[in-house]
Amino acid sequence: MANSSCSNAYPSTDVLYIEVQDDLASIVLFVIVCFMVVVCLGVYAEELIFLRRVNGWGTKSRRVATILGLHPVTIISAFLAVMVPKSTLFVDFVASCYLTVCYYTFFNIVIGYFGDENKMVEYFQGDKIQTSVPPCCCCCCCVLKPRILTLNSLLVFKYLTLQVVYVRPILLFIALVLWTDGKFVSGLISADTSYIYIMVLTSVSTLFSLYGTFVVHRASAPHLQQYRIMNKFLSIQLVLVLSNMQGLLFSSLAANGIPGCIQSRGPIPRANALNHFALIIETFLLCLLARRAYRMDERNIPKPTKSHAKDFAVTAFTDVIVKEPSCPHMSDVTVIESS
Repeated sequence: MANSSCSNAYPSTDVLYIEVQDDLASIVLFVIVCFMVVVCLGVYAEELIFLRRVNGWGTKSRRVATILGLHPVTIISAFLAVMVPKSTLFVDFVASCYLTVCYYTFFNIVIGYFGDENKMVEYFQGDKIQTSVPPCCCCCCCVLKPRILTLNSLLVFKYLTLQVVYVRPILLFIALVLWTDGKFVSGLISADTSYIYIMVLTSVSTLFSLYGTFVVHRASAPHLQQYRIMNKFLSIQLVLVLSNMQGLLFSSLAANGIPGCIQSRGPIPRANALNHFALIIETFLLCLLARRAYRMDERNIPKPTKSHAKDFAVTAFTDVIVKEPSCPHMSDVTVIESS
């Protein structure tokens, strides 16, 4: 229930723990997210063991290990933001920097499945790719028409995708600097505060990144089904979307007094806590999705071919065993999974 001490300032741990020690619902929620954090770390450790045992510890395995580390880093950062509310900006900054590294690594892995950028363009030579995709499919459908993929257009989509790698950490660093001077309050939406402008710029950057990624993913996905590319794509893409858009949603609710005050905690710190609670649960589920996506032996999977794309057009999320007499190079291809 609200009282005169209700504040939108993030509480210290001394105040927070005293207030929640008699709240059974909060204690149960804390226990649940603690369990999820531990399980996520255990899954990551098990994934590293599998990678080393099955695929060795080469460059590709190290890249995959970097991407798989996104979920434990994100879930630990969100957990710290819940347990130590005043650390929110710092832990979000760390998680954001790591996300940008993973995003860049994943994009290069997708191109690497074709060989390199030149081989990818050569692979799609003569084929038109769809450019009217979310989030621009509704507003720019007359301008964004199917076009032949060239090296220049691939670079444009690549730069659209990867600009968030630089823009998001820079904006969060600026937010940290402003916060030290009292000019930035996370979750405070007002025309005379810096938070709304930084969040809008971050969201716009994210939307551009989503567009570039969707174009490349939609073009390459039918040709990379044997790599479970859809699951891999979702396991990293949703982290980017949730960490940006979800925070803006909770901040909008807090600006309208939702959720209400409880003891000394006002709408902003409570909305921030709920946002990170939700992020922990979502990241935990995405961690399990990533385990499913990357737990495979890719050594014997051939490079994508046009005939390969047709063979895998229907089997998007299943384990694949291909035996095609008419394609000798595609015979006896097995995706190995260990439970």
